[in-house]
Amino acid sequence: MMEQGLQSDRLKSAILEASRADLSSVFRLAYVSRASSLFLPSDLEEIGRLSSLRNPGADITGILVIDKGDILQILEGEKHSVVELFEKISKDPRHENIRQVSGGEKAARLLSCWSLVGGAGASAPEGLMNDFHLLHAKLSTRREIEDITAEQIELLKVIALFRSVPL
Repeated sequence: MMEQGLQSDRLKSAILEASRADLSSVFRLAYVSRASSLFLPSDLEEIGRLSSLRNPGADITGILVIDKGDILQILEGEKHSVVELFEKISKDPRHENIRQVSGGEKAARLLSCWSLVGGAGASAPEGLMNDFHLLHAKLSTRREIEDITAEQIELLKVIALFRSVPL
């Protein structure tokens, strides 16, 4: 019965994302960082709460995944709004070694109904989390800003979905 409810919720989420798909161009920015000693476990919940209040008004969507201090976030929206938010994040002392790794105009949103916080729980399978840490390491060593792929974004979505389902 619970499994059927989860499938129904995932279907509703997919339908919502499809209905909200924006066919106009969007600016997508990705960054990586490391959590500083000032980043507390309770901060993630607070970031999620504030994001859900502020970002819809700015038409910003995205996803944030943090695990073992590795942070990877993707923001989508109007260029000015996304750049302004990234500048604010860049000054946040809870981040160390923050680096923009991707940024540019895209044909459509890939995160149209994502509310930014993908969670910090450890409920995603170990293989997915290993892939996340490999991606974080790869992006952290890039010398130039390059495109983040749809496949990489899908990895973050899957991790976030695992983390949003209570065990």
